[in-house]
Amino acid sequence: MSKVKYNIRVEEKDLSPVKKQLNITVPADAVKDEFSAAFRSLRSTVEVAGFRKGNIPLNILKARFSGKVREDVTSKLIEMSYPFALNEKKIVPVENPHIDITNTKLDETEEFSYSVSVEVTPHVEISGYRGMEMKREAVEITDKDEEIALKSICESRAQYNEVDRAAKDGDLLSADLVGTMNGEVIKGSSMENYSFIIGDKSLIPGIESIINGASKGEVKETKVTFPENYADQNLAGKDAVFTISVKAVKERVVPALDDEFAKDLGYDNLETLKVRVKEDLKKVKEEDEKERVKNFILDNLIEKHPFEVPESLVNRYLGIILQRVMDNMKQGIIAPDDKGRTIDDLKAKYRDSAIRHVKEDVILDSLAAKENVEISEAEFETAIKQLAESRQIPYQTLMDRLIREGAVEVIKDGLKHEKVFDIIIEASKKIE
Repeated sequence: MSKVKYNIRVEEKDLSPVKKQLNITVPADAVKDEFSAAFRSLRSTVEVAGFRKGNIPLNILKARFSGKVREDVTSKLIEMSYPFALNEKKIVPVENPHIDITNTKLDETEEFSYSVSVEVTPHVEISGYRGMEMKREAVEITDKDEEIALKSICESRAQYNEVDRAAKDGDLLSADLVGTMNGEVIKGSSMENYSFIIGDKSLIPGIESIINGASKGEVKETKVTFPENYADQNLAGKDAVFTISVKAVKERVVPALDDEFAKDLGYDNLETLKVRVKEDLKKVKEEDEKERVKNFILDNLIEKHPFEVPESLVNRYLGIILQRVMDNMKQGIIAPDDKGRTIDDLKAKYRDSAIRHVKEDVILDSLAAKENVEISEAEFETAIKQLAESRQIPYQTLMDRLIREGAVEVIKDGLKHEKVFDIIIEASKKIE
């Protein structure tokens, strides 16, 4: 049903800078037509004893099915008029609408009225982004940077070789462990060929000190007390006895930085490896510097353009942040400040971060529209190929996943934002 056929009235009311109310009225002739269509459809599908299908009198249908028909017609009228109202007032909601029906007892001879409240993206007029004064740090790769990077590469490929001596800090020990309490083996405490590094404090206090200095074949026994904050509360704070049978002592050996090492990594020689390391270091430092500049730009624009943000968008970002936090926790990656916090505590902690994310998106989207920034299919394809390469997965596999997850527009928005930053940086005034 269109505006041409029915004169739908729409009144707009600002509830806040990010919330609008639409009062929508559908005329009586539209209501009557929908009721007629609903009963026609009902007559052709339902069966009533004593009547042939398709020939049930209207008064019988109304007596038996008026409640369901009223619900169906209400839904149809909203489905028809709500999109029309949004288009009429040029409103793009950021959440599902909250609908309040004025005349709850819908009558087929009367007009139908309801109100809708929706949150919208705030309109923010951004100024002062061109010619912004900012400090740019020169990217330099020092000999020290190169030395640290090469050392890190060597250490990442260190191996542990078995040695015939007493264990010391930094050695990798392989041992059988058995924990007992009151003479009974503690469930889950028996481990064979368990490997750990002396000095990394991964073991219960007391065990590591007794095996530091032990040799292959030795059996050590020690009394330990489980920490008060131990994961298994049934053991927390209690005493136990652990027996440790040392199976092997292994020493960490870092490969020498030479041509042979470079060849093992796929390079022609050490000099070729050094060139690649410098290139990678420069790229990382350039990316870090750009991130610093981007944050400076956003800090500046957010400070100078205060605006309210939709609560629904804040909650959406907060949900994403909390999901990431919970996923990390499942992998044992917990920020020190997050330990022991309830979900409500985490929501309160990360709410400001969510608000910041929303403000960043609103500002960058606004500037992308103002600067007529677009992303071509070629640019999008190149970006996905680079992303696929960095993740070491096939391009088509990644593309199919993005399409399936509805993330294509998210990627394109990110590329637009990068172009906005480039525009601002290009037009900036450098200061010392």
